Amino acid sequence: MKRHLLVVLTLAIVLPPFAILIIAGAGLVAHERAMREVAHSYVLDLGQSVADRLTSGRAMSRLFTMPNIGMMSPFRWGLSLPGWVAIVNDEGQVLLSSSGVDVDLPRGWRSAIPLGEAVELKGRKGDTFTIAAIPMTESGLYVIAAVSWAQLLGPMLRFSRLWPVLVAITGLAGVLAVLLLWRRLIAPLRALETEVGSLRWGWDLPKEDDPRSIYELQRLRQVLHQLAQSAIERMELTRRYVTDLVRVQEEEQERVAREIHDGPLQGVTALMQQIRLAVRSNSEAGLKSHLAIAEKEADITVRELRALCDSLSPPWLDLGLKEALAELADRLSRSLGLEISVEMTEVCDLPRETVLALFRVAQEAINNAARHGRAKHVLVRGFVEDDELVMEVSDDGCGFNPTDDVELLRVKGHRGMANMKERVALIGGRFEVKSYPDKGTSVICRIPLACNVSR
Repeated sequence: MKRHLLVVLTLAIVLPPFAILIIAGAGLVAHERAMREVAHSYVLDLGQSVADRLTSGRAMSRLFTMPNIGMMSPFRWGLSLPGWVAIVNDEGQVLLSSSGVDVDLPRGWRSAIPLGEAVELKGRKGDTFTIAAIPMTESGLYVIAAVSWAQLLGPMLRFSRLWPVLVAITGLAGVLAVLLLWRRLIAPLRALETEVGSLRWGWDLPKEDDPRSIYELQRLRQVLHQLAQSAIERMELTRRYVTDLVRVQEEEQERVAREIHDGPLQGVTALMQQIRLAVRSNSEAGLKSHLAIAEKEADITVRELRALCDSLSPPWLDLGLKEALAELADRLSRSLGLEISVEMTEVCDLPRETVLALFRVAQEAINNAARHGRAKHVLVRGFVEDDELVMEVSDDGCGFNPTDDVELLRVKGHRGMANMKERVALIGGRFEVKSYPDKGTSVICRIPLACNVSR
């Protein structure tokens, strides 16, 4: 049923007008037949009644003693019933007639008007008459009775003439409605179905407008166009996001490889060289000197490897958020040349993922303050407010105009800001940036304690 809904809808609109046309046509034919039978019965009864009255002996003798009988100008008498009655001879000469519109008898009227039967003739003005001829016994005269359809049927005749027009108008309106429905609704809807069916979501765009369709379909097309546009934008952002992830991974691997190459690997190479020199030394003093240098290189290499491991996975996260941030501030203040202050309220039993997320946010915020904001001082504050842990990283840098659209941040290349917001969202928190040009920047994280305190 659902697959053929358009067909059912079309038939529901088409069939009633055609049914009306058929029923109206049948009714019109029956109406014409009824009017014809009424007229036939009327003129036959009228003619027979007049003939019966005139064939009585007294009436007939009066008829033939009238002075006008047989003259060209017939004598007329009034008739109280609708219609026209005349007495004619075999040649069709009217001897006596009632007042009203005369009916022109055709030549050879005896063959055109069978005796005792009613037929239709046209009057002088094109009106339709029903006429009948009734013989008057053996006198050789005939009673001609006729009635005009307009005079006898009046409103019924006008209605019968108006009825085909109304039926035609109804049928034409139904056909026009079907054509309009097909053109403005069904055809555009089928075109939209075909277009959407072949649409590659996230790659293709449907037409935004179809002027021939109805307003609702135009709005539907606009909504589909907007959804398809959003899907394409999200697909593009997803590709950029994946590209960014791959790039970050490659950059991190390159950084780790560079640090290992420039640090521990060089130390191991120097250590191996000192060991070779110690083996080749011929004196005890030279042997001790080379071993001392090798020990020093080994110690430097161990410290560099430990620092690299600490940067990849900070071990002091297990000490709590306050200690982790203090260690971070100490290390970054030395490496970045910043004055970093930490004012942190200790919150116990925070999950490690919460501590790690806030640690990485603080790390990214401090690095951004140094690289982009050119700040001289950074303050890291942490406190509890309304059952939320609030961490705020403020700097005195140059500031900027922030935005809450993470995808727009990625498009503009601010992946660090987007990563911070996503990290905070993953632990159920809220991320906010307050910044104004030349007035510094504040990065604020609000973490609900009810969801982030271990039980």
